[in-house]
Amino acid sequence: MKKESYNRITLLILTLAITALFLHMIQGFLMAIIMAAIFTGLLHPLFLKFTKWFKGKMALGAMATILFFILIILIPVSGLLLIIVDQAISASEEIKPLLKQMPTQPDALVQLIEDIPIIHRLVPEHEKLVTLVENVVTEIGSFIVDGLSGFSSGTANFIFSLFIFLFTLYYFLIYGKGYLRKLLYVLPLKNEEESLLLSRFTTVTKATLKGTFLIGLIQGSLGAAGMAIAGISNVLFWGLIMTILSIVPALGPALVWGPASLYLIISGNTWSGIILALYGIVVIGNIDNLIRPKLVGKDAKIPDLMILFGTLGGLAVFGVPGIIIGPIIGSLFLTFWDIYGKSFSDLLYPVKDETLESEGK
Repeated sequence: MKKESYNRITLLILTLAITALFLHMIQGFLMAIIMAAIFTGLLHPLFLKFTKWFKGKMALGAMATILFFILIILIPVSGLLLIIVDQAISASEEIKPLLKQMPTQPDALVQLIEDIPIIHRLVPEHEKLVTLVENVVTEIGSFIVDGLSGFSSGTANFIFSLFIFLFTLYYFLIYGKGYLRKLLYVLPLKNEEESLLLSRFTTVTKATLKGTFLIGLIQGSLGAAGMAIAGISNVLFWGLIMTILSIVPALGPALVWGPASLYLIISGNTWSGIILALYGIVVIGNIDNLIRPKLVGKDAKIPDLMILFGTLGGLAVFGVPGIIIGPIIGSLFLTFWDIYGKSFSDLLYPVKDETLESEGK
């Protein structure tokens, strides 16, 4: 019995060690593999239809699914991104001289900020406010310019990752169910717990994509149209930024159209700036408030706060793919704690209202 225990421990250590080594070895394209797994789940119904159409030939069904993905999604998005990259470079060139002028001549911006009562109370001294504005503008400027400078870099890495993504997607479409069955087999979980994890994974993925892309596209498109009418250039790029920032409920796109409105007011286009600000508050902001809870929160069955934390955390750790991966991890985090609560229910005790009330005193 003791010998068998040592054997199991040794096997577990070696398995974890080789797994860690393997993950370290493929970390350069691990994100492409994860994205392929996610899109396999999303494209699987289409794959089944193509396979049925090709009389059960899964290889042809997988190739047709990938071809559909390339023609309908990948090529149009890539073309749009090329235009956006060009506009990103143009925006960078426009922002640099503006940022150089603003810290040395911040009077108009400072005067506008001083007119806000709460700001005047927080920073009553004019000189300190000027210094604060200079520092904030400089830091924001450096962040934007650095981000734009690296926007079009990494082309070779993108092409390699795309190849890995498509190659992995092909095999996942054909053999993915078998891979998943093996993964679930080695997890020491009950069948109902595994079903809960799979269900939550699929639901959150679909809800996140609907929330991210549908809401983001609507807000980004409306924001780009409003900024174009107001006279702001490179609107496709700023529309993409608003689409990405739409993950932040209510506030996200305002981080773009807000400064744009302020810029228009400072530069003398007062009415254009005011109208753009009102348009952002009334139209863009309300779309987020009305649609997001129905598309994301209800389907995902996770709190809006966890969606926000998951998305922002995912962006910080994984980059752009984190928009999808982050909420999934957040959802699985909650799911595992639910499973923990049920599995150890015999050792846990419910918290009484009296306990919470005494803590609040």
